[in-house]
Amino acid sequence: MIRSIVILLLLLPFANSSAQEYKTIKANEDIYLVGKGNRSFSLFYLVDDGVVVIDPMNNEYAGATLEAIRKITDKPILNLFYSHNHWDHIGGGAIFKEEDAKIIAHKEAAVNIAASPEVIKPDSLWIGNKAEFHFGKSILETYYFGKNHGDGMTVFRFPQHNAIFIVDLVVPDRVLYSYLPDAQPKEWRLHLDSISELDFDAIYMSHERALGDRSDLQLMKDYFDDLYAAVENEMNAGTPFFDIPEKVELPKYTHLKKYDEWLHMNVWRILMEKSIGQ
Repeated sequence: MIRSIVILLLLLPFANSSAQEYKTIKANEDIYLVGKGNRSFSLFYLVDDGVVVIDPMNNEYAGATLEAIRKITDKPILNLFYSHNHWDHIGGGAIFKEEDAKIIAHKEAAVNIAASPEVIKPDSLWIGNKAEFHFGKSILETYYFGKNHGDGMTVFRFPQHNAIFIVDLVVPDRVLYSYLPDAQPKEWRLHLDSISELDFDAIYMSHERALGDRSDLQLMKDYFDDLYAAVENEMNAGTPFFDIPEKVELPKYTHLKKYDEWLHMNVWRILMEKSIGQ
């Protein structure tokens, strides 16, 4: 039952997007993102001998991504990378499997995926904290920092463009998603520091806005820090535990989407973390 609720929450961003048109965003000469409104974005990378795709999303998104690819090139789809185990990002893998793409995921993501009959299983796994995939002159680096959001969460780096693709860990222009299902906030915040140490200028993101820079990562770090500080201030002031979510205010972030709807949920997640000693 709990798993079903988490899956429903993860799929909610797709619920109101049916009337919107898919768009293709050109990040540079060989990297494109495909999305519907500002909900979610997949990414494809044109390499010497074909195309590499990151995250098929659901079947509809995957079909739109394949259509966008075929408007640009008829080269084969070489690989499909899963960023992590969440269904809203990997449910459409069958579309690219039919194109003979080899599916790759981190070992930690595969454990959960194996228990999901609806998701196409990876053909190969990468392990450890970093790997490099060479496609002729093109290189794709993958990084794993540990459990933060979902299982096997991977950050992708494109050395030729000094850019990274961050899925879910940095969502611009919005507060954190509801009560942060399937996340470890403390580790998430620490891993943002680790990501900051990578060499990059541009950031490609999977929700709300596709293109950004280091300022988007910094905003996410600042929001976490201010959220924790506000919760701790209320606890230190002796505010009754169940009153804290309604007491916490972060005026600095009122311009962010879902501030009124989700801030108190963000607070509840931090309180839960503190109450069980994570």
